[in-house]
Amino acid sequence: MKPDQVLLQYFHSLGDMDKALGHVHRDAKFIAAFEKESDRHHFYGTYYGIEGVRTLLTKFQKDLETQEFEICNILADETKAFAWGRFKHRIRPTGNMFESYWAVVCEVEDGKIKYFRGFEDTGALEAAFR
Repeated sequence: MKPDQVLLQYFHSLGDMDKALGHVHRDAKFIAAFEKESDRHHFYGTYYGIEGVRTLLTKFQKDLETQEFEICNILADETKAFAWGRFKHRIRPTGNMFESYWAVVCEVEDGKIKYFRGFEDTGALEAAFR
């Protein structure tokens, strides 16, 4: 399966964690905004393997109620995909809205996402949690 199709299937399965994790490589490296953990926000950091990605997705499920998620485009070659779009989430702990454009770079190996790095408006994320 081509990287753009793997990434698209991952996005579409995010409502079902086990299904989403089925698209994640056992040696995955997922980076949420910044490589290192930060006291600025509990999402930030690098998550390794399927259990690491499960930890990240559990944080998302606990804190984010997706209102809108739009994929504008996905570009891919034989091993990599780049996607961008916009989203709108209600932050469960505060009730505030978090809206941002986003971008993702990923690498696929053996039909699963091995590397995933997400980019979004981190200032708007942090403000929505206040």
